[in-house]
Amino acid sequence: MSCENISWEELDDYKDLGITSVPLMAAADHLGQACKDANDRYMLCRNDSGSDPRACLREGRVVTNCTKQFMDKVYKECKMPLARYATCLDLQTRLPHMCRKTQVEFDECMLQKLGSSRNFTWYMDKQPAYMQTWPEAISELMSDVKNVLKH
Repeated sequence: MSCENISWEELDDYKDLGITSVPLMAAADHLGQACKDANDRYMLCRNDSGSDPRACLREGRVVTNCTKQFMDKVYKECKMPLARYATCLDLQTRLPHMCRKTQVEFDECMLQKLGSSRNFTWYMDKQPAYMQTWPEAISELMSDVKNVLKH
């Protein structure tokens, strides 16, 4: 796609979500799952396009629309748990470990009403390094390096 195909009028049509960073941060893990494909396509475009940010405006709109649709669902189904969690994050300088009680409440609502779980399979398939012994961690690292070098 050429950047010349995007008019400046099209750039002026951009609509902001009207959501502050705190609710987005509170819902970020669930949002990341819901909009993973759109985010991946956007990041691939940004990586491939070089330095002109206009090259990926359409992909960026897809991400924005996905985020808007997702947050509309969250506000409809889990507004108060999200509000309590976001307020806690805001008051606790955005430190999630200080807000576990409200986070659990929000996560339970997301699971029950939207079917979204915070348990992500793409990093839960391996035991975290801090739970391994040093020889196990080195052995796993070397195995991963060998696999990368094969390809």
